[in-house]
Amino acid sequence: MVPPGAPHTFANPGDEPAVLLNTFTPDLYVQYFRDLRDMIRPGGAPTGEAVVGVMARYATEPATDYA
Repeated sequence: MVPPGAPHTFANPGDEPAVLLNTFTPDLYVQYFRDLRDMIRPGGAPTGEAVVGVMARYATEPATDYA
């Protein structure tokens, strides 16, 4: 569980494709992940700048301090 506003991240450090299953209550961030998905559909990885642009639309910002 990640409370709203808590710094967090996710990654796939392996060589095999991964599947990420999220549940949201309330569903405030479902469209956020759809927007990220749509950025990679044309092919290739999105730029960091593009991801930050999507994050800004959802009052989200990249973490600058890692545990």
